[in-house]
Amino acid sequence: MTHSMMAPNKMIPCKFFARGSCRNEGSCNFIHEGIISSPQAPSDSRAQVPCRFFSRPGGCQNGSCPYLHDVDGPRLDMNTNQHFEVNEEKDQERDDDFIRNLLGASVYFNEFGHVIKVSLPADFSLACVTGLPPGTTPVAVVEILRALGFDLNVNCIRIPGYAALSETKAMVKVEDPLFARKLSTRLKELRSTLCATPMPIDIKGTNSRKVYISWHRATRSAWVNFGNGDIANRVAQKFNEGRYKCLGQIVKSSIARRSPSQGSRGSRGGYSYNPVAWTIALSDVPGDATSKDIEGAITSPHDNPRHIELGVVSYRGSEAEVSVEVRSHLEKHGPLENFYLAPTLKGKRVKATAWFQDEVDARSACSLNNRPLGILGDGQLTITLVHSAKIKISTKVYIVSKSRIDKVGKVWKEQHLVFRVYHDTLHQYTTLKVEGDNAKYLVDARRTLDEILNGVVLTDGENAVWDTALSSNGRAYTKLKSIAEELHAVIIRDKSMRQLRFYGPPENFRQVVRQITDMLREESSSSYEIDLQSHQFSWTIHGGFKSIEQALGRNVAIFNVVWRKITINGTQQQYETALAIMDGRHAVPIPSLSGDPTRVEGDCPICFCEADNPIKTSCKHTYCLECFEECCRSAASTSQDEFQIKCQGDEGTCSTVFTLREVKDHVSSPVFETVLKSTFEEYIQRHPQTLRYCPTPDCGYVYRCTTTSSSKPLVYMCPKCFEPLCTSCHSRHGNYTCAEYKDIASGGYEALAKLKRELNIKDCPKCTTPMEKTEGCNHMTCAGCKAHICWVCMAVFDTSEPCYTHMTKVHDGIGLGLEGFMN
Repeated sequence: MTHSMMAPNKMIPCKFFARGSCRNEGSCNFIHEGIISSPQAPSDSRAQVPCRFFSRPGGCQNGSCPYLHDVDGPRLDMNTNQHFEVNEEKDQERDDDFIRNLLGASVYFNEFGHVIKVSLPADFSLACVTGLPPGTTPVAVVEILRALGFDLNVNCIRIPGYAALSETKAMVKVEDPLFARKLSTRLKELRSTLCATPMPIDIKGTNSRKVYISWHRATRSAWVNFGNGDIANRVAQKFNEGRYKCLGQIVKSSIARRSPSQGSRGSRGGYSYNPVAWTIALSDVPGDATSKDIEGAITSPHDNPRHIELGVVSYRGSEAEVSVEVRSHLEKHGPLENFYLAPTLKGKRVKATAWFQDEVDARSACSLNNRPLGILGDGQLTITLVHSAKIKISTKVYIVSKSRIDKVGKVWKEQHLVFRVYHDTLHQYTTLKVEGDNAKYLVDARRTLDEILNGVVLTDGENAVWDTALSSNGRAYTKLKSIAEELHAVIIRDKSMRQLRFYGPPENFRQVVRQITDMLREESSSSYEIDLQSHQFSWTIHGGFKSIEQALGRNVAIFNVVWRKITINGTQQQYETALAIMDGRHAVPIPSLSGDPTRVEGDCPICFCEADNPIKTSCKHTYCLECFEECCRSAASTSQDEFQIKCQGDEGTCSTVFTLREVKDHVSSPVFETVLKSTFEEYIQRHPQTLRYCPTPDCGYVYRCTTTSSSKPLVYMCPKCFEPLCTSCHSRHGNYTCAEYKDIASGGYEALAKLKRELNIKDCPKCTTPMEKTEGCNHMTCAGCKAHICWVCMAVFDTSEPCYTHMTKVHDGIGLGLEGFMN
């Protein structure tokens, strides 16, 4: 092979030299060196600007590039795997932005888990603007719309790539539900050449930012000549059967054909100058193959050819050059997070993967599928959109569930879904990822995974298997873990629900239930419970429990903080000793919690026991994994004001409020997502004037309320159940007005209002929950939204203190009738 087929360019590295396979080193027109930096003119200001192609796979191919090539940065070698292992095998995990699609809404959380914004599809409108001149940019679209009276920014505009050559279209998404309709009407009124069509907006539940790209490697044809027809046909058969391969690739061969004319030496006639009689034509020969490569593929000495003639290469661009061209075409559809070119030299296709920043851009880029690319000659790109779903679970749960997951994994493989498993460095958590190009199969796979990983609640047929002895890490819990280990299962306690979840072989389920039930029966026969009064509870958490534990031994006494009780799993004498210590009749010094830092760090501040599956927080406190997860789960429902997950260390005085990033590091995906969902549900409850649940049974989506002052309330069409309802009175009343419907539904609205007045019932001004005042002052707290209300004028306050101040100042008292007496 010679390199004279390609235009000489002494600034381009020889790709064969890097493989150690260039056989024409003496006369090769390409550089036999490592990657070199392009010469930079000192006076050229562009020399300080980084070259955007240099960091891409294959580097910059422009020998006279004037931009900066950072020679100290990492180099990408197309012929080794060492620089690419971090791309495909390590999942492309971008930092969590803490935006979730929950109940049909996009919910934005800040770093501490506070809901800072809720966006619904109904809050936006999307318009497709057509009739724009070719080459119109987003900035130009902004100027056009501003001239029409719409003040937008460029981030609202997206120009899909490869629109019709005669025009450009723009997708304009604005947080205004009436925008698309207004723009369409405005353009029609002006009789503009532009046209705006309102488009639907969907919220997708899967990640679809990734695309697979591939294209055929450069190939050529070759004609191999033999002096014997039998030998020619034998070699053709071996190529077709894959016994002979060229550079590791299977090539196809035609049957042997006798040459049309042998001619004579020095003359040309018929097919070509050919002094031999039989020829086979090879196709799909690698483009960089030489005559020696083909000759080397024919390994039997009895099959040696007499002459080999090579055809023209299908295209000249190297894989690096093509990848740069492909990436530039992808970027026309939107910014990329990453682009990965597979380094393998095997196979007939070059494969790459791109991650877009936005799913919309990834979908738009699929328009490149089956489109010819100039650098490939007549070759086309193949682009496939990939959907993916991930879930992080406990590694212990994954191990005992692996057989069931592997079983359904065979079904996924048949559906062309890819299933991957990733372990963290400590092997505490395992991330499962399913991806494929069929969204329906992916959703079904995620649903199946959820069913497996939700576990099965242990029941004795009717009731959940549970005992208060399981609330702490005492003797019963130790025996529980032994039973689970013996039967190759994992048992997870849900203390708030007072139940156990089983993970493991289904055939062991009944045996687990039987053994745990028997164990709990034995434990309860020798258990004593001490209900704690307020002063006893305070004594207990301030070191008293440590003194009981010191006297009786660890795991004999169990302190249940939630239920405010101590359980003694032991003898009658041990129970009486615990009572004596509490009453002061048995002198045992109370350990100083602050004087023994080593012991405190090893004890969980929730259950006051040595931490089981310990995790250490940023504030140096150690929790049981289950206790920490339960603390996070309960934070949303127990917070009186704004949501926060506060550390319970140092007897509850630790000032640390955990960030979502720290919480996510310590808990499994289901728990973390449950925390976010619970926070959002609590937010909905506290803001009923803003958000409501769709009233359709089993729907669960939310919608945004409109004020009653609106002359024509918007009708909300739920995207899940497709039921229309009024966003003002929250009912389905068709063409009736809100007042007409209320009167019809109540059998007379005025009569109902009169009855409420007689019974001293008023509706909460914030959420319309009916309230009845029977006694006490005029400060009321709504049972629905927790609003603080003045009963006299129905003014609403966030807390009680400003409500009392208001009643005293405006109404001359709080309504108890004691003001005159006290004065």
